[in-house]
Amino acid sequence: MATTTQHINARTDPDLLARFVAAAEQADVPDASAWVQANMGRLVCITIDGTQTVSDVHAYAATAREQYVSATPPRPGENLGAVTDTHLAVAITALRPAPEPEA
Repeated sequence: MATTTQHINARTDPDLLARFVAAAEQADVPDASAWVQANMGRLVCITIDGTQTVSDVHAYAATAREQYVSATPPRPGENLGAVTDTHLAVAITALRPAPEPEA
């Protein structure tokens, strides 16, 4: 489980926010940007694979960045190898309310 500091880091990461907005748009969430911003704290807490949350994998990406030997390590929120698009999609699907039935 992520610490509160790791949770805050994930919740306030602008790269992760942008990726969540894009994923919500792809999932056809109405007013995706506002929805993601209003739910970012909850989105990063969703358990993805039964054990890890988005905050957990974001914290892993932050640690990996510190140990990166390349000249330009990816920022945690843009690290597609750690925080995958699947993580984002699962979190959005888990939190998104069921669509209204059409009349």
